[in-house]
Amino acid sequence: MTVWERANRELIAKLLTELEFEELLAPDVDGDAWTLVLGDLTLHYTARRRSMGHARVDPSSLRATQNGADIELPDADMIVAIGAPALGVDPSTTAGLIGEIASTLVSDAHQLERGAPAAELIDLDPLELEGELRGHPWIVASKGRVGFGASDLRHYAPEAHRPVPVYWLDVADADWRGQDVGRLVPVHPWQWDHRIQQLYAGDIARGRMRFLGEREGRWLPQQSIRTLGDADHPDRHHLKLALSILNTSVWRGLPRDRTLAAPRLSAWLRERTLNDAFLRETGVILLGEVASVSVAHPAFEAVDGVPYQHTELLGAIWRESVEAYLGPDERAISLAALLHRDPAGVSFVEALIERSGLAVEDWVARLHEVTLPPLLHMLYRYGAAFSPHAQNCMLVLRDDVPTRLVVKDFVDDMMVSSDPLPELADMPDDVRAALGDGVEAAILVQWIQGGLLVCVHRYLAEIMEDQLGFPEASFWALGERAVARYQSRFPELEDRFALFDMEAPAFVKLCLNRVRMLERGYKDAAERPVAAAVGWITNPLAP
Repeated sequence: MTVWERANRELIAKLLTELEFEELLAPDVDGDAWTLVLGDLTLHYTARRRSMGHARVDPSSLRATQNGADIELPDADMIVAIGAPALGVDPSTTAGLIGEIASTLVSDAHQLERGAPAAELIDLDPLELEGELRGHPWIVASKGRVGFGASDLRHYAPEAHRPVPVYWLDVADADWRGQDVGRLVPVHPWQWDHRIQQLYAGDIARGRMRFLGEREGRWLPQQSIRTLGDADHPDRHHLKLALSILNTSVWRGLPRDRTLAAPRLSAWLRERTLNDAFLRETGVILLGEVASVSVAHPAFEAVDGVPYQHTELLGAIWRESVEAYLGPDERAISLAALLHRDPAGVSFVEALIERSGLAVEDWVARLHEVTLPPLLHMLYRYGAAFSPHAQNCMLVLRDDVPTRLVVKDFVDDMMVSSDPLPELADMPDDVRAALGDGVEAAILVQWIQGGLLVCVHRYLAEIMEDQLGFPEASFWALGERAVARYQSRFPELEDRFALFDMEAPAFVKLCLNRVRMLERGYKDAAERPVAAAVGWITNPLAP
């Protein structure tokens, strides 16, 4: 089987798995045989129903027939072209999806061809490791990157394993917050070439914006592409830059209000961590967004209801590096690494657990005890929730065993309760304004359920069973035990356990692919899209 054929089969299998999970597809099932009719094309395959309700499709089982006769399996973009209209997707959105799926397939094939064995990755520098990972496990067009051309992918994508130059500007009208970081504005080279030079030409012509060129640093892109870390100076602050490409549902700019509020939000969160005995005990690390800058574009902001991508063009956030918090015997990896499989199918976590010397059960128990209690404590005690998906959290390891949780990216993925909790009363006004009114308790709980349980552990539980023989039910039982142990320690928070009910029998199924296909499409809007809510998931942490 060629690399292209394998990448294509895996992407089609992901399409069928995730769209059936989001209740967009209704294949016929006869025992182990699954059949999906798309016009005169029929896909035949086998799939296995997993613990959280999705049915994982076996890529090797895929075959296609047309009018009853066997045909070569089409490429994934043709499957979208044939299948999306049958689901009610409009032609414009279908065309956009075809482009994103084609881009994703190219990148997937590239990574399958050049990916390193898992055994070589477990000691790789965390910034270098980011280039080996395969992207969002749930969103089918995980590497759509609308706006990037082929040469951009070779220069700026994490899998290119190439440093990205950072350009620096002197901007007269920049809005700054937080620490003094030199008062120069960093900009991604793609953004400078494709947006800033044209749209800020008047400022450049009048000398209000001066290009200072590239400065030192071997900056490597992480999975989010717009966040860069200095590989030669790992303790240096990471840079999160505005990048006007569309990837995994949103334009990757920097929202102005949240960007400017980031340092004060970080300080507020840091104060809670330092003053809370339990959070200190867990050793949880909140990577502060210690400085930020945003440069307005007056013409776009003068347009009432202007699409959000046009108000997020130029800005940056300086985020602390985890290296400053690690002991000499510690290292940190992203949760996304735990989901990675190398081209031979060997999982990263499999190699990690084997070298740790722990039994799989003991390693998984440590994982739950490290990740769930600090997230739950922030939710229950302070009415604040992060979206702990695989790119937003890191795992600190000692001797390959989980010891602490690292949380980052507050500007985009942190929210508070709309209930009038006394613990939220001292939040700075500008921070509260940037976060808005908050969300109701049932929705705030979904940030953890969707971000960690569905977006990370749904896949990790599969790997544990398929690769290591550790049953999914046992994986979730250890998670439920971690929740119960935490709650038994804080009986005074019983009313919060009821308010933020993590143990309900089921929770709403948030759907990420459905938003693009049936709700937002590729239309511009003033606000970022939010996940659709369709159906229910049996709660694997329910007692």
